[in-house]
Amino acid sequence: MMIDKKSFVFLSKFFAFFGFFQWLLFVVDTSALQVFLAGLEAGFLGLERNGNILFINGQGYAIVPSCTGIVSAIILGAIVFSLKKPSMKEKIGIFSIGVIVLFLVNIVRLYAVLLVGKEFGVQAADTVHVATWFLMSGAIIWAWYFFTKKLTGIQSFDGFL
Repeated sequence: MMIDKKSFVFLSKFFAFFGFFQWLLFVVDTSALQVFLAGLEAGFLGLERNGNILFINGQGYAIVPSCTGIVSAIILGAIVFSLKKPSMKEKIGIFSIGVIVLFLVNIVRLYAVLLVGKEFGVQAADTVHVATWFLMSGAIIWAWYFFTKKLTGIQSFDGFL
């Protein structure tokens, strides 16, 4: 099965965008955001912390760049800005609103992960961390598609290419 030209262009842009910003995430200092999130979650759950490290039943659990919600924003941006439609103004609006929602949802996701860790141990938290990350990635794609279809009136993915 051959991939058509429009799909190839989209996938090429998507992976270039995603790859560049994923690389940038590991180059740029996100420690202030990590420490902020760790402090917020420590306050919610009554956990001790040192910087971006939370202590769950005596074990350290780090809030790292991948835990900040930035990866989810990168996925959303890669989808939104790799397509021809909608207009750039609409793309910026979709992305901006999406990022705000993603960061708020990520705070809840982190809370759930850490609560599971507090109640059932760090290994359980790691499992929930991975599972919720995949669920969040799927939700990003679904929400983008649903709301962009509503906004633009385009009914199929091919209409965005």
